Amino acid sequence: MMQSGPTESGAVKEPRSRRVDWILLPAIGLLTICLLVFSAELLSRWFYPETQVGFKDCFAVNDPLGTAAVKPNSVCWEQSAESPFKAEYRFNSRGHRAGSELNPKPLGTYRIVLIGSSMTQGLFVPREKTFAALLPAELSMETGRKIEIYNEATGGKFRGGPYPTSGSARHFDQVLAAQPDLILWVITPTDIVNASPKEAAGSHVTSSFESTRSATSPAKPRNLWNRIAASITKDTFGARLKTRWEDTRTSIVLKHLLIERESQDEYIKSYLGDGDNASFLKRQSDSEWQAQLQSFNAELVAITGLAKDAGVPLVAVFLPNRPLAAMLSKGDWPAGYDPFKLDHEVRDTIVSHGGRFIDILGDYHRIPSPERDYFPVDGHPDADGHAIITRFLAKELTSGLVPELKASTPADIALEPRTH
Repeated sequence: MMQSGPTESGAVKEPRSRRVDWILLPAIGLLTICLLVFSAELLSRWFYPETQVGFKDCFAVNDPLGTAAVKPNSVCWEQSAESPFKAEYRFNSRGHRAGSELNPKPLGTYRIVLIGSSMTQGLFVPREKTFAALLPAELSMETGRKIEIYNEATGGKFRGGPYPTSGSARHFDQVLAAQPDLILWVITPTDIVNASPKEAAGSHVTSSFESTRSATSPAKPRNLWNRIAASITKDTFGARLKTRWEDTRTSIVLKHLLIERESQDEYIKSYLGDGDNASFLKRQSDSEWQAQLQSFNAELVAITGLAKDAGVPLVAVFLPNRPLAAMLSKGDWPAGYDPFKLDHEVRDTIVSHGGRFIDILGDYHRIPSPERDYFPVDGHPDADGHAIITRFLAKELTSGLVPELKASTPADIALEPRTH
């Protein structure tokens, strides 16, 4: 009788052992990766907290387009991962982050009504640190007059909607109802993108300012495999995976640290390297950007005309986003780009239709690295950025363009009649 020897037994076990290794080693590797990813996300959330408290009390979280109006008489809080502050959003009975109710204008008070979008509303910044809150004191000091600012700006997607939209001119009576002596319209590159009926979802200009998603997502298929199979079939699996990654705190923190540590020159080159992102800075704009600008100009012309018909001065100002501020500070840029081009186009349109325009872009050339005063990933100005904007706006508004706000000398103030 033949008996199997030790050699035959080992030969049987060796293939089985190899098969187990082929399963076990990848499983261990996958588990290690999952633990590293989980740990990185946990640490990112610990050191870079992001909170939203009572958001459903202020905003329509189920709004699919993110354009629903703010809920009046509401209050909520928000802290972005990049901000050290927890910003309170307190809205009055008209749904405005104005710091007070809209009361009858006191005798002798010069009232400015602010219109614009998220930068003007002061997203992620406590209201008292926004330029809307800081500017009245600066103007009062420069002019010797009692200046009041009432802020009607919206907060962007999922925070009251962008401004302007195709219907903004139809609701301009709400601005005039505030009895303004002056309307100050703060315009950003993002506003021009969002004024277009077709939204440029892939644009960096849009994503920097308007990428915040609704707190609740649409209903999804229950079967995970069916969802994955459908994504692969529709060729959207990679896009969905990318979106999921960009939604993680780890992704935000890595981007924040990388961008924050870039030199000004590196940051500008990196930004301009993506042609679609920087289309608004090109001397020769593409057709998509031209269509967006045309839609914005239609609203600009309509709103300027309504203010003119009402006899209320309208002053517009173009504020730079983070990469534009960096280019202005550096003072030179590659051939084919012009950081002043869009500013001049907006100025020409509004002035030709009876509005006024103040230019603050040149002021950014006089300060070093102003891009450091923006949140690197989100793109909104931080508290220091708002302080800079306050100084620039006060300087230009009191330069003489608006006679009622012309800076007063001590002698001029002394000659003004006292009110009892």
